[in-house]
Amino acid sequence: MAKIKLGIIGYGSWVKDAYIPALKRDGRADIVAIAARSEATLELIKKDFGDSVDIYTGYEDLLSLVEIEAVMVAVPDSLHAKAITAGLNSAKALFYEPPIADTRELIPEIIKKLLLAPQITHADLELALVPAVQKAAELIKKKVVGNVQTASISLLSNWGTDPDQDTNNINRLSVWYTHVLNVLLGRTPERVLIMDGYGTPGRRQSQSTGFFDYNGTWGELKVNIDSVEKLSIKIEVVGDCGDIHIDILSGELKVRNHDNPMWDIKLLPAILPYADWPGMHESISSFLDAVETGIPSYANAEVVANLHLIGLASEESKETGTWAKIRGISEV
Repeated sequence: MAKIKLGIIGYGSWVKDAYIPALKRDGRADIVAIAARSEATLELIKKDFGDSVDIYTGYEDLLSLVEIEAVMVAVPDSLHAKAITAGLNSAKALFYEPPIADTRELIPEIIKKLLLAPQITHADLELALVPAVQKAAELIKKKVVGNVQTASISLLSNWGTDPDQDTNNINRLSVWYTHVLNVLLGRTPERVLIMDGYGTPGRRQSQSTGFFDYNGTWGELKVNIDSVEKLSIKIEVVGDCGDIHIDILSGELKVRNHDNPMWDIKLLPAILPYADWPGMHESISSFLDAVETGIPSYANAEVVANLHLIGLASEESKETGTWAKIRGISEV
């Protein structure tokens, strides 16, 4: 089978440390073109790839290449809306990083474009592909811990403050982390409540908590991106007869219930060594599966639209100080 001809927009550390290793491991795609802006980055591409790829200073030129079948986009958040729109207009299969836009005004506009796009689109929702998460979802469905009462994610990082942004932090991060809650619970929430911090100038607080109502089962995302701790992503699921704990970064899964009160501990990491982040190998392979088969992936347009609507509801909750109902896709 001929390899997929792939173009990449952007060549920062995420592309070099995550995309390139995962693409090499999978082996089904040939990178034929890369677009970047700065002279230093263009020189780095030449150093890394020699004459094996075409290099462009504008992604419009890359997207116009007939031979390219699929495009991967990794640019700063402020450029997401423009670059994703260009990718959608190209009709080429599109892999992109959430969020789809960096302002509350633009997000609904790009949702509409995403839902109308005819091609394969795949958002990089890599965390839900960590095997420990997948196994936990299976155990929850089998009621190994009984009826789930709460599912909580705690994210600690030293990424630092991110002031002067138009979206709150729960909105910014819910695309990935609420998706994990959705996968674990097998459904999407009906409403959201934000309890925001006040320690960071501007709308995006470094410390924030989002609560999600899954028809009586409670989800929680607790975030501190200016923590003393470098990075920690822990999940706790509480059922009426047991508990599940997940460490996303290590892949450790711990399960106990009333019948077996001692922790059953398994190590179920994503493919090692990580392509910079757990689940990246799996996410990129899932995208290439979709390109080859024409069957939308788990991170398709409708899934991503719903996750962004959850984020927009968090913005409404921030404004009103109370629960906000999450709109359906048909209401966009």
